[in-house]
Amino acid sequence: MAGEVRGVARRRVTPTLVAVCLIQLAAAAVFLANADTARTPVLFVWLPAIVAMVVASLSAVQAGRLPQLPRATRRLWYQLAVVASLGVLGTFFEAVFAVNHPDSKGGPGPQSGWAQAAYLGTTAVLLWALLPLPMNSGIQREGTTRFALDAATVAVSVAMFVWYVGIRHSDMTVANAAPVLATTVLALLASLAFVKVAMSDVAGMDQITIRLLAGSAAVGSVGGALFPLLVHLRPGLTGTQLFTPVSALFCAFAADRARRAVGVTRAPRRRGTFSRMPYLAVGASDALLIYIGFRAGQAALAVTVGVVVLTVLVVVRQIHALRQNGRLLAVGEAQVQQLERYQEQLTHKATHDDLTDLANRTLFEQVTRAGLAGIGTGPLSLALIDLDDFKAINDRLGHAVGDALLVVIARRIRESVRTDDVVARLGGDEFGLLLHGLCSDEATDVLARITAALARPVRALGHDLLVKASIGLAEAWPGATPQELLRRADVAMYAAKERGKGRHAVYDHELEQHQAADAQLAGELRRALDRGELTLVYQPIVRLPDGAWKGVETLIRWRHADRGFVSPDIFIPIAERTGLIVPLGDWILRTALCQAADWDRTYGPDAPREISVNVSARQLREPGFAGSVRAALAASGFDPERLVVEVTETAVFGGGVALEALNDLVRMGTRVALDDFGTGHSSLGLLRTVPADVLKVDKSFVDGIGGSSEEAVIATALIRITEGLHMDAVAEGVETPEQAETLYRLGYRLAQGYHFARPMPAAEIAERLDLARAALPA
Repeated sequence: MAGEVRGVARRRVTPTLVAVCLIQLAAAAVFLANADTARTPVLFVWLPAIVAMVVASLSAVQAGRLPQLPRATRRLWYQLAVVASLGVLGTFFEAVFAVNHPDSKGGPGPQSGWAQAAYLGTTAVLLWALLPLPMNSGIQREGTTRFALDAATVAVSVAMFVWYVGIRHSDMTVANAAPVLATTVLALLASLAFVKVAMSDVAGMDQITIRLLAGSAAVGSVGGALFPLLVHLRPGLTGTQLFTPVSALFCAFAADRARRAVGVTRAPRRRGTFSRMPYLAVGASDALLIYIGFRAGQAALAVTVGVVVLTVLVVVRQIHALRQNGRLLAVGEAQVQQLERYQEQLTHKATHDDLTDLANRTLFEQVTRAGLAGIGTGPLSLALIDLDDFKAINDRLGHAVGDALLVVIARRIRESVRTDDVVARLGGDEFGLLLHGLCSDEATDVLARITAALARPVRALGHDLLVKASIGLAEAWPGATPQELLRRADVAMYAAKERGKGRHAVYDHELEQHQAADAQLAGELRRALDRGELTLVYQPIVRLPDGAWKGVETLIRWRHADRGFVSPDIFIPIAERTGLIVPLGDWILRTALCQAADWDRTYGPDAPREISVNVSARQLREPGFAGSVRAALAASGFDPERLVVEVTETAVFGGGVALEALNDLVRMGTRVALDDFGTGHSSLGLLRTVPADVLKVDKSFVDGIGGSSEEAVIATALIRITEGLHMDAVAEGVETPEQAETLYRLGYRLAQGYHFARPMPAAEIAERLDLARAALPA
């Protein structure tokens, strides 16, 4: 049934329902026992009706006390309790009069004015309670006017029937009949008002509850007022004695229904397009009119039939128009519902990520702000998740594989957290996580589950991928803002990356100080570059076994005015994180090439034949990097074939833009060296994909090269690989004559290290070249 409450709580027989049922049975039994002659005292006939109305009043009060109901609905139940209380008074006054006048005919009359006043008050208060409700439920002013016209139609029809059927044949005067008519008409209007309420959406009241209340009003008032007029009763009996307990029974069942339906979802219900009660009233009046005309003669009957036919035609025409309006209204409602669905879709699209369907940054910040507003109710933590080396996957395998990977990662993160935690994609490969009710120590367990979930291989468009993520965690505090909380999580996330990736870090003030120190150092590095405070040194690369110079590797040094010597291991990572490595690397390249060209002009063939420059992964991904190298070579006039660009395995492992840049350099004539080989990803596949001419074996394999150590085995394998691939092998970090001799014996012909020369400034290189020239025979 449309509008019905779905999932109403299981029925349970309450003492109140048992009581009203027993009272109803008692009322019927006593009434029937006294129908033909008085077999019990008069008070016994009235007592069930009085008790029943008291129970109805108490039931309405209990329904009004339900805290889950809206304020307007609770007020309505209290007003219904007042209605029932007035009914108690009216019944009591009738009972008092009946006890004092046992021979009087039942029903209202001049001797029971107090009872009639109470009954009129009952129906008046009921109308006062009901009439404002449709306006509160969204019915327009036109609906109120329509209700007034319907009510007038019903009132006239009922008054006519009551007068013709009952009062006209009784011995009542006009003064005596007026209260009967008023009570009956008001009771029917109250029932009509209930119908209007049922067509609106009164919060907390379903249709069955409203119908039970409408039945209570109609049975109690109409039955009590009309029954004595339609059915001849012996003195001492009245319809109130029989119908008032029925009215109370309806009211008690309505209150019980309201209590059981609290908090249960109601199905959407379509409003009726028109009320049938006025048409029923007009039809009944027409039937009465035909009956009267039939008894008055043929002429009156003909006129009556004509009037009735005209009335029917007008009604049919109006109903037809109303049905057309109803169909138009249905179409309009369907369009409105469709627009509402579109609005919901647009709202969802505006607050969720298209790819993963997670919350987006905007919604995440809103939820974070709401969580911070209730920080006093419990702890709140925010985590920032960033996939490690995701760009390499995008560049090497394509964005389609990257998107498929992100979908799987999003699902695994959702499955690793609780239902009330909020997961969002903040952009790219960065995810946000809001953990309600968890402090930082407790939240680390959730982060551990996420790390374990992400560690499992991911199948994305036919590729099996291993993914790691760096996670930063920050706990909220009173007065925190979403932006500051995100910033702290970001600080912790970068700390996790610095500690080796694939792990999590929790924000603390020490991390803040570390980041502040890094930021300060980055600013000082920027100023040092602008002011020319950085210098270059050069370490020779020599031939084995004679130690003759083949080339030099360019290294950067920074001697700070206050800090003293700052190691490249400290400021180079900061430059990479801040992007300063791009201008810094360009300065190193241009300065080194100009220096090499100057040595060529000064020393000719005795100058170093090659100069090596280290290039970071960030530089390789920079758009137009190959063009910048070409411009630097043109500006210096240095031969491209004598420039060696040194890159690490990690910088080119993912391929993509970095590999394309290296290929552009090779086409230019520049040589490429894989630096620190063996310490990064150590993929031999790199030797096939990367256009490398030189393989620089890391110092860690040279340190223990003596004897039959594992380092010697690896060093031997690498020299064999380079020989097979026609590459030059350079052993780095040679510090002793024994290491140099062993390397030469293994097949190495190029090396560098402190055993041959330390990194030295350009002036010292020039001195060495001058000495070498002076030692040559004339």
